[in-house]
Formats: sequence, C-alpha cells, structure tokens
Amino acid sequence: MKKLLSRILRPAAQPGAMPTRSMSLVELAWRSEATMPIADWRDAWERVDAIHEEAAVEQFFWNAAFTWLDALRGHLGNTRYRIDQTASFLVLSSLENRKLQLALEFCERSRRRILRMLADVAQDKGYGPHVVLIFDSIDEYYDYVSNYHAKGGTYSMSSGMFIQRGYGHFVFVASDMYAMEPIIAHELTHCLLASLPIPAWLNEGTAVNVEKQLVPENLDPRRGIFEHREARKKRSMFWTEETIQEYWSGKSFRRPDEGCSLSYELAEQMTRLIARNNGEYRAYMNSAQRDDAGAAAATELLGYTLEELATAVLGPGRWAPAPEKWHAGTEAGQF
Repeated sequence: MKKLLSRILRPAAQPGAMPTRSMSLVELAWRSEATMPIADWRDAWERVDAIHEEAAVEQFFWNAAFTWLDALRGHLGNTRYRIDQTASFLVLSSLENRKLQLALEFCERSRRRILRMLADVAQDKGYGPHVVLIFDSIDEYYDYVSNYHAKGGTYSMSSGMFIQRGYGHFVFVASDMYAMEPIIAHELTHCLLASLPIPAWLNEGTAVNVEKQLVPENLDPRRGIFEHREARKKRSMFWTEETIQEYWSGKSFRRPDEGCSLSYELAEQMTRLIARNNGEYRAYMNSAQRDDAGAAAATELLGYTLEELATAVLGPGRWAPAPEKWHAGTEAGQF
C-alpha cells in the first residue's frame, strides 16, 4: 500500500508544454459510507497485484484516478468541473483557462524545485498521477474532507490539505493565484514526503519552510517588534508541560483553537534551526520516527535532544517528548 500513499511521477513537463496521456474509465469499488465518490483503494491494489509489468500498473492507476475524478465531476455537476492533466498531475477544477494554466505550471515547477531542495529526502516513487482537487466552495471542500475525519471529531479550520489515506492526494478551495500558490507548495511538500514516517512537527515545519522559500512574496514585511512581543506572550501562555505532549504526538496540529497556529509556528522555528546544517537535517529527516517524535534520531544525529531544541525556541521548561503520555491511536503526521 505504500506505493499508493505517495503520488509521485516521472520527469515533469516544461512550462507551457502540457503532454496528455490517453485514459479510459475502469471499474472501481467505492466507499459506501462516503458523501462523495471515493474509491476503495485497497480493492484496487488487490486487483492490480496480478499485473507484473510496471507500465501496465502505471497506466492502471492513471485510469483509476481518471475514473475517480470523473465520478466526482458527475457528483459536483460536470457542467462546472473539468479534468486536466500534465506529465505528473491530474486536476479536477472549474478554473478558467489562464488561471488553470498558471496553476498547472506552478504545480510542475514546484515539484521539480522541492525534489531538488530536499534531494535524498523527498521521494519520486509510486504509480499514477498526483491528484489535485480544487473545489469551488468551502462547503464542497469540507463535505469532501469530512470523509477522512472521525465522525463527531473537532478539527482546525483549513483551506487546503494533503490526504494521505488510500490514494494520496491534495485538496483546496479555488482562489486567486496569490492565495493558491502557497497552499500548492505546502501540500505538495507533504505529498513528496509521504513515504517517510516522520513526526508531524517535522513534516509541518518542513512544509512551512519550503512554502516560504517557493513563495517568498507571501512573507509579510510589516511584521515588527510589537507583533513578535505579542507572539512571545501567546507562546508563553499556551505551551505547558501538558500541551507540549500534544505537539510531539501531532494532536495539537488538529486543535480548533489558536493552539493549531502556535503549533505550526513552533514547528517552523524548530525545523529552521535544524536545517542550518543541511547534511544533519537530511540525515535526520531520513531517520526520525513519529512514535517517539524523532527523539532518538535527534540525540544520535543532531547531537542534542528535542528538549534542548524546544528550549532554544520556548525558553526553559520540561519539553521532552513523553510518548507514554500520548493518547492511544494518535496518528502524528496524517494531515
């Protein structure tokens, strides 16, 4: 199933040259409880196990992804939505032609840059295209992503996410390119890191830092001393011996309050500190495990503990990961 968790493909097309692949509909099993068409990818993988030629498996998953998006298009109203493709991506959207072209080119360009930036860390293995769902409305977006959440759960608000379950894909709400580009960069980073069992904080911190490198114009130059003071005050009030365990386990990234944004901020700063030494950072990314928040790998490869790393950002405190305190069933990194 790991090959289905990351949709990463072959060399990308050059901007302006969008190759097409001939595709046909295939028979898929569907999740009966879903509010929108979502394929049963375990069934698909079991069926394709009998195919031994790589090219045939690749074509099967292109066809399967196309079948899935065609079913979604019918559910959403196919007079609005269309399916478009590049060498590496299959996109469902209702974007007008120029905006769609810009989005597709940015997807391909970002994929190439992330693979270079995170060489030997980001992976380019798997079958089928990267699938991108761009919904017209926030209601359609939440109707869709709710199918991947536990019923009755409380989650943070979002406008985009990478869904790692089944066939890895990312979804967001249509907007102008200024708003969509950082979402594409962020979620595509998650997609290209999907095969690594890294903890949520390292995954999210890396995605935020990559996003800011790929879309630096979104950085706000107005941030000044007063904003930093306010941020320090919020951090000191929120982070405690208890909430830091939510952070290490990955649970705090799902909080519906400002603890979510504070978690992203802490992850960004911690990851940036590690990335100062590129060699150590890459080695750590390839070794960190989510079941201990990357603690063992930090001691071995970075030469300091995660408690010391957190102290560098938060100041003195009891910040060490304590996996024995985490709630059973927490899946760090599944965002």
